[in-house]
Amino acid sequence: MIYYHVDVFSSEILSGNGLTVIFHEEDMSMQYMQAIAQEFKQFETIFLRQTGEKRFRARIFTVEEELDFAGHPILGAMAVIHEKLYAEIQNATAVFELNNKTLQAESVKMEGYFQATMNQGVPGFFGTVEGELVNMFLHALNLTTDHLHPTLPMEVVSTGLPYLIVPLATGLEKAKISTKDFEEQLEKIQAKFVYLFSVDRMEGRTWDNRGLIEDVATGSAAGPTGAYLYKWNICNADEDILINQGGFVGRPSKIKVFADQSTGYIKVAGDVKIISKGQLLI
Repeated sequence: MIYYHVDVFSSEILSGNGLTVIFHEEDMSMQYMQAIAQEFKQFETIFLRQTGEKRFRARIFTVEEELDFAGHPILGAMAVIHEKLYAEIQNATAVFELNNKTLQAESVKMEGYFQATMNQGVPGFFGTVEGELVNMFLHALNLTTDHLHPTLPMEVVSTGLPYLIVPLATGLEKAKISTKDFEEQLEKIQAKFVYLFSVDRMEGRTWDNRGLIEDVATGSAAGPTGAYLYKWNICNADEDILINQGGFVGRPSKIKVFADQSTGYIKVAGDVKIISKGQLLI
C-alpha cells in the first residue's frame, strides 16, 4: 500500500493540518484500518480504493473512530489523487464514495502545491439551542454568557457532520472542553462535535470530544460555519468566507468557504502541500 503525508489548508510544509492518505486495492476490515490510523497518529487518516474512472471508495479514521465524513481528508486526498494519477494535467476531479454520501472534489496544480475544492452539498439546519442547554454547554466549554455574541444563537448545522456552532464575541482563547461527558451532552441536541467561532476575528476552534486534542483546521466544520454565517447575514451570500484556525496550536491555517448561487451548495477549499510518500510493508 502506497501512502502520502500531506499538510492541508496550507501551501507551506509543516503548517496546516497533517493527513495520511493510503491507497489500497483489497478490502480491509474496519479494525485493521483503525489500527493503521492509530499507528500514524494523525488527527485523521483516509483510505482510498479506486472503484472506477475517477471514483474512489473513501473511509476516514481518527485515532479513536471511523467518521462518515470529514473535510480536510477529502481535500488532501484530492490533491494526492491529482499528483499520483493525473500529474500531467493542471486541473483534476474525482468522486468520493463515503459511508453515507457521495461527493465531488477538484484540484488545481500550482507551483509546488495544490488548491483543492470540495462540494459539501446543501446545508441542514437542525435547530437553535436555548434555555438551560445554553448554560450547560457554556459551562462545559469554560465560558459564560458574557462571551457569547449578543445577537447570534447557538445552532446545530451540518454539511455532512452536525456541528454545534457557538458564536463568540470574546473568550476564544480561554475556551476548552472541561467536562468528561461532553459527547453525551452533544447527543442531546444530535450534534457530533462543537465548533467555537469568533465572529469578529473569523477564527474557529474545535477538539475531540474529550478535549484532549485540538484540531488544526476542520473542513467539516467550515462548511456548517459558512452556511451559518450566510443564514444570519453576517456574510453576503455571494461573498467568499476565509476562516482562520490552528493559531492556538502553532499551525495557522486558512479555510475558504463559498456558496454556489445556483444550487445552494456549500463548497470548502484549501491549499494542500505534499510532504512525503512511502510504502506500508504490511
